[in-house]
Amino acid sequence: MSDDALRVTVATATHDLSNALGAVLNYTTFLTEDLAASGRAPEYLPHLQSAAERALALVAGLAAALARDAEGD
Repeated sequence: MSDDALRVTVATATHDLSNALGAVLNYTTFLTEDLAASGRAPEYLPHLQSAAERALALVAGLAAALARDAEGD
């Protein structure tokens, strides 16, 4: 695989993963709000949200590294 093809593949993957993680974060927030109103908010939801936020930060780091690498060419 050429460097350009690899860059496109990684860029596409980071974009798609970022979108998926964003959905997880949004629905976790919705679920937390809905369940808090009923007094039944499970204690594991903040852990799920935190894990998704860490994963999103990793994806952002990959995208930044890819951008820096592209600038270096």
